[in-house]
Amino acid sequence: MCFSYSINISSEQLQSKFNFNELILPTPAFHFSGFDHPSLPIINQHLEIENAQWGLIPNWCKETEKQLRLRDLGLNARAETAFEKPMFKTAWQNNPIVIIASGFFEWQTKGNKKIPYYIYPKENKILYFAGIADHFIDNESGHNTCSFSILTTRANDLLSEIHNTKKRMPVVLLENEIEDWLTSNESLRNKWCKPAPENYLTAHTVDSRINKSSVHKNEAWVIESVQYHDGQMELF
Repeated sequence: MCFSYSINISSEQLQSKFNFNELILPTPAFHFSGFDHPSLPIINQHLEIENAQWGLIPNWCKETEKQLRLRDLGLNARAETAFEKPMFKTAWQNNPIVIIASGFFEWQTKGNKKIPYYIYPKENKILYFAGIADHFIDNESGHNTCSFSILTTRANDLLSEIHNTKKRMPVVLLENEIEDWLTSNESLRNKWCKPAPENYLTAHTVDSRINKSSVHKNEAWVIESVQYHDGQMELF
């Protein structure tokens, strides 16, 4: 699963690779929780960057109460079943997208403790998640709003060790796969929904303050490496 990630990337880095007229790139951008449903940058099928709300709401959902409930369920979509689930089916068929990140967060379970990790590419500064998107009418604003979900797949060896209960991870795309993913036929799309290559990602443990809901996390410390010793970890 992937419920929080970082976008520690400059607009200049993105401008050199993709087209956009107006981009709201959050600053700072060290930590975003999906349960806050932020508006974050995605790459659409025209290889243009736009902002979209994290937490997919299907276009057939018109009731405000149901929209609010579904957006929490729409943060991630299992790549193995998205094509058949009513909530994700239209998005899978019609609107593959790419989510821009610099890294993401997962937790390793050791007994009754949860050890937080930051996972990121070994060499590239930009991480690309495969995703799907749909548009819905926001009843509060009346706007036609784009919302997205990050596709997940089975974990590779690194994530199996870190995310050792669910053993899932986001679908990670290499930069040279982006255009093919965005233009692929839905029947071929599962080709890219596989664990990331073992040598592509690395990880380190981060400050256990990230486990506390009362702590403001969108600061640089949240991605900095912290080493733990026996008895040092706090309960989740």
